[in-house]
Amino acid sequence: MNNSLLILKNNRLFWGVILLFTLIYVRGLFNIIYGIDASIYASLSAEMSESNNWLQLYHKGNDYLDKPPLHFWLSAASFKLFGISSFTYKLPSFLFTILGTYSTYKLGKLLYSSQIGKLSALFFYTCFSIILINQDVRTDTILVGIIVFALWHLIAYVKTNNYWNFVLGFVGIGLAMLAKGPIGLMVPVLALGTHFLIKKEWSNVFKWQWILGLIISFLVISPMVWGLYQQFDLQPNKYFQLSSGMDGTGTSGLRFYFWDQSFGRITGSNKEWKNNASIFFFTHTFLWSFLPWSIIGLFGLFKKIKVAFGSIKNSEFYMLGAIIIPFMAMSKSQFQLPHYIYVFFPLWMILTGWYYKKLIQSSMWYKVIRITHIILNLAFIGVSILVLTFIFPTKSLLIWIPVLILILGIGYLYVKTKGKNQLIYTTLASFFCVVFVFNFYFIPKGLEYDGLYNAANDSKNLKINRLFSNSVGCLTFDIYSNNTAEYIDLKNLKPHVNQGNYIFIKKESLESLKGYVKIKSIKEYPHFSLTHLNANFLNPATRDQTFEYFYLVEI
Repeated sequence: MNNSLLILKNNRLFWGVILLFTLIYVRGLFNIIYGIDASIYASLSAEMSESNNWLQLYHKGNDYLDKPPLHFWLSAASFKLFGISSFTYKLPSFLFTILGTYSTYKLGKLLYSSQIGKLSALFFYTCFSIILINQDVRTDTILVGIIVFALWHLIAYVKTNNYWNFVLGFVGIGLAMLAKGPIGLMVPVLALGTHFLIKKEWSNVFKWQWILGLIISFLVISPMVWGLYQQFDLQPNKYFQLSSGMDGTGTSGLRFYFWDQSFGRITGSNKEWKNNASIFFFTHTFLWSFLPWSIIGLFGLFKKIKVAFGSIKNSEFYMLGAIIIPFMAMSKSQFQLPHYIYVFFPLWMILTGWYYKKLIQSSMWYKVIRITHIILNLAFIGVSILVLTFIFPTKSLLIWIPVLILILGIGYLYVKTKGKNQLIYTTLASFFCVVFVFNFYFIPKGLEYDGLYNAANDSKNLKINRLFSNSVGCLTFDIYSNNTAEYIDLKNLKPHVNQGNYIFIKKESLESLKGYVKIKSIKEYPHFSLTHLNANFLNPATRDQTFEYFYLVEI
C-alpha cells in the first residue's frame, strides 16, 4: 500500500496550508487584547515604552516582580516603533511563533529527516494551543519559540561541534530565561542530560564547554539580574504586592526569580501560589490543547518510549527527556495553568511527526486513529455550524460561504483521497474550518461583550480631565483610550471630585460611592471575558447571567 504523503512532496500544497493558517494568525493579531493577564502585560509594556525605564519593572508606579522582562521589552519596543495597538502588542510573539515553527523543522530534520521536520513544523503551526496563545498573548508565546530554537542549536553542536550552534544555543537559553524564568534552562538540560546519561556519553556530560555556555547565558540575563538586584535586593525593607496577593516586604528579587517563581511551586515552599489542581490536570489539558493532533501525539509518545528502550544504541532520548520529566514535575506543582505545558509542544510535535510518517496503514492503531479523526472532524464541522446557528446566529454570506465551501471541500477530500493522505487532509480542512469561524467570527462577536473595551472606546468621546479606578479593568484604558486611569482607594476619592473627573468602577463599588460623592452621570457596561468561557455564556438564553457590570461615572 502506498505510504507516501503528498503534502510533503508537493511544496505548493505544503506552503498553501501554511499560508491559510497564517491568515488565522494574522486575523488574531487585530482582535482586541482581553483577559486580566494580557491587559496587565500590555499596560506595563505601554508604561515602559513611555518611561524608557527598561531595567526595572514598574506598573502604575508600583514595583512589579511577577514575570521576567523579555515580553515587556519586546512589546514596549514594538509600541515605540509602530504605536500602541493590539497588533503591535502581539506582533513580537507572532514572530517568535514563526521562529519556533522553523526551529521545529530544523530540529526534526536534524534528528530524523527533512520530511519528518516538515511534518512536525506543520503540526506545530496548526496546533490549537499555538493559535490560542497568539490570540491571548502571554510570556509563554515567546518561550515556546525560543526553547525549540535553543535545543535545535545545542543538539546540532553536539553532533557537529560547530561553535556557532554552541553560541546560539546558549543565547537561546538566556533568552528563554528572560522570557519565563529557570524553566528556560531546565528543559534543555533535561533533554541533553537524559540523552547523555541513557546513552552513557560521559564525554558529553563532562564537557568543559558547558561552563562557558552557562557564562554566555548569564551574560544574556545579566541586565535583568542587575535590575532585580537594584530594585529589590538593595532595598530589603521595600513593601510591594505581587499579583498573587503575596506580601512583598523583604522579598529578594533574585530569590524570587531563581527559586520561588518556578521551583517553589513544585516543592511547595511557595505557599501563595496554589489552585488545588489535580495531578491529572495537564493530562486532560493536553487532550484539548494539542488538537487536532492529540491522539497521534499520544500514540507517538508511547511508541517512541517502546522503540527507544528496545534499541538504546540506535535511539535518541532528547525529546523524551524534554517532555516526560517536565510534564511529571509540573503535574506535581501546587499551581497549574494550561499554558504551562506548551513549552515542550514543539518537541512533542517532532515525535508526532516521526510517528505519523512511519505509521503503517494496515495496522490496528492506524484504524483506531482514523476512526477517532473521523469523529473529531465531524465535531469540528458541528461546532462551526453550532456557532453560526445557535451561539451567535448569523445570515452573513461573508461567513457562511467560506464555511460551506470548506465543508464541501472536506467531503471531496474524504472521497478522493486515501490512507494517511485522507487522514491529514480532512483533519487540516475541518480544523481550519473551526478556527476560521472562531477567529473571524466567534471571538470578534464575543468581544462585543467586553465592557472594559467598550468603556475605553466610549471614553474617547468624553472630555475627561482625570480618570480614576479601583479595578484592574482600568488597564484597558491604557491601550484603547486617550486616558490613563489612576488607581485610587475610594475613601481617598473625595478631594478629587471636580469637573471632568471620572471613575471606572464595578457594581459593588458603585453602591458604596453613592452618598459619598456627588454623581453627575453614569454609564453602564455589561462585561464578560472570553478567558472565562462557559456554557451559560454560550447559551443565548442564559448569557445575561454571566455578566458583571462596570460603570463609567462622572463625579
